[in-house]
Amino acid sequence: MKLDKKQAIARRNQELGGAVLGVNNCHFTELNRNKNIWWFDIPVARLAIGQYEWVHLLLYTPSTDQLLHLKVTTQFLREKMEGLVVRNAGKRRPTLSLELSADKDSFLKDVRPAGTGVGFAQFQQ
Repeated sequence: MKLDKKQAIARRNQELGGAVLGVNNCHFTELNRNKNIWWFDIPVARLAIGQYEWVHLLLYTPSTDQLLHLKVTTQFLREKMEGLVVRNAGKRRPTLSLELSADKDSFLKDVRPAGTGVGFAQFQQ
């Protein structure tokens, strides 16, 4: 099955019983089968204090039609920024780049080579 961001948000909101997720507070990605990771680029501006309290990450696996939902506090991301990879730092639109592993031994850990292996499993809903 094929799922896009709009469909994933609608599906998860239906499971949650309300309009919790929207296009601005939610990021969606499909499993990259070549590397077995879910990859996100989150604008650093969205993590600023006063913007959003949470960032919702939807991780989709087409082969199983599984949709995982991570509800991550922006405070956590700000605190872990040194151990994560920021692309285009110091430029106009820097992004926090995450590669979350789908492998059993490192499930939901950021596996960017320049990162420190920050784990996100505790945010799974």
